[in-house]
Amino acid sequence: MKNKKIDTLAKVAMRNRGLSVKEKRVRYQGKIFTFKYVSGHYEVFLEDQQVDSIATDSINDAIAEYKEKHNKTKR
Repeated sequence: MKNKKIDTLAKVAMRNRGLSVKEKRVRYQGKIFTFKYVSGHYEVFLEDQQVDSIATDSINDAIAEYKEKHNKTKR
């Protein structure tokens, strides 16, 4: 929990006040990626460094697009 910038209780409190927190951590190929929503697109971070930007407003679409891009580059 030491690496989390906004803890779970803070997220719940923000949602109760109508503020959205669009951030999700995803484990993919042994690494933890953080997807953060920033004004109309998702930015993808690995160890606090931005590695990609995906133009979508759906977290599930952003994760799927990132995985598809990453799999194409590995082949």
